[in-house]
Amino acid sequence: MTELPSPASGQGKIIVYGSFKGMGDLLNASPVIAHELNAGNLVKLLLFPSQALTDFVNLLDFGPNRTNLQTYTLPVSRRLKDFKTFFGQMSQFQPTLIWISPHAPRPASSWKLPLLLWLIKKLYWPNAKLAGASSEHMSFLFDLRIQVDRDLPLGIREQTAYLSMLAGRNNALRFPLVPFVESIRNNRHEIPKYDLLIHPGANAKNRTWPVANYVNTINLIPSQFSVAIVGLPEDLKQIQKLLPNNRDVRLISGTLEQAIAAIAQARVVLTMDSGNAHFANFLSVPGVALFGKSDPSSIISPKGSVLPIYERKYPCQPCGKATCSQPEVYCMNSIAPETVADALLDLLKTRKI
Repeated sequence: MTELPSPASGQGKIIVYGSFKGMGDLLNASPVIAHELNAGNLVKLLLFPSQALTDFVNLLDFGPNRTNLQTYTLPVSRRLKDFKTFFGQMSQFQPTLIWISPHAPRPASSWKLPLLLWLIKKLYWPNAKLAGASSEHMSFLFDLRIQVDRDLPLGIREQTAYLSMLAGRNNALRFPLVPFVESIRNNRHEIPKYDLLIHPGANAKNRTWPVANYVNTINLIPSQFSVAIVGLPEDLKQIQKLLPNNRDVRLISGTLEQAIAAIAQARVVLTMDSGNAHFANFLSVPGVALFGKSDPSSIISPKGSVLPIYERKYPCQPCGKATCSQPEVYCMNSIAPETVADALLDLLKTRKI
C-alpha cells in the first residue's frame, strides 16, 4: 500500500490535482475530488486559462466541503509575469500528493505539465509525491508510476487509477457522481421544454459535424417533436442560415449555467464527443453523441444515458490526437444524418414525458 507523507497534526492532506482543459474531463474527475474533500483534505485544482472552466467548477455541488477546493490557472501564456504569479502561489503551501489526471489519450497527453510540476516540487515541495500514469510523457520523473488502462471510460479510468495509486491495486469501489447545483438539477423534475435539444459545440475541429448535417437531421425529425439548438451565437448563426422557413426551431444562447440547464430541460439530446455528452449522462438525459477520432468506449460508460454513434471506417481511427492530420475530418463528416435521425427517433418514441 502506498503511504503518503502525514500533514501537520489537525490538518488534512493537501493534494495538487491537475490539469484540466475540458469540462467533461473535469466532470469525470469530480467524484474523486469530492471524495478527498469529504475526507477533510484540501484540493488545489489546476486549470487551463478559461473563464468558462472556472465558472463550471462553481456549477458542481461539492457540498459543505467546497471551501476545501481552490483553483489555480496554469501559466500557459509563457509570459514571465504569469509564471511568477503561478510559482508564487505554489510556494505558499506544502502538498503531500501531486496527481496528474490520466484523462487525456496518450498521444495528446502533455509533457510540459509533468515537467512543470516536477520543477515546482524540486523548488518548494520536497516531501510531496508526484504521481501519474506510467504511460504519461515524462513519467520517469514521477515518484509513483501507476499502470492505467487508457481504454476505460473517463470516469472509471480516473477512479480506478486513483484508487490503484492509493491502495496499490485496482479497487472495485466507485465514488458517487457529483451533482450539478440545485438550480440546474431541479429542471429534471419539471415537464421537458424541448423534445430534442441539439448542442453542436465541441472544443476541437475534429470533434465537430458539418453544419448542413444538423439541418438535414432536423428535416428528418417529424414536426410533432419540438426542436431547440443551444450554443454560441456564431454557431447558431451558421445553422440558422440553413434552417427551412417552415420549421420552428428555437435557438438558445446564454450563460454556461443556462446551457446546461437546457440539457436538463430536454427529453432527448444530440451532442458531439464533448462535455455536453457527459453533462447529459450526469443528468440522466437520454441522448446520442457522435464520435470520430475517439472510440466512445474510452470516453463514456456503456451504462450511461447517452448512446454513441461511432463508425470506424478509416485506418487512422481512433487517433486520439488533438488535431486531425487528414485533408478533412473524414471520420466525422461521413456520419450520415439519416443514421443520426433514426437513433434520435428511437429515443423520442420510447422516452415518454
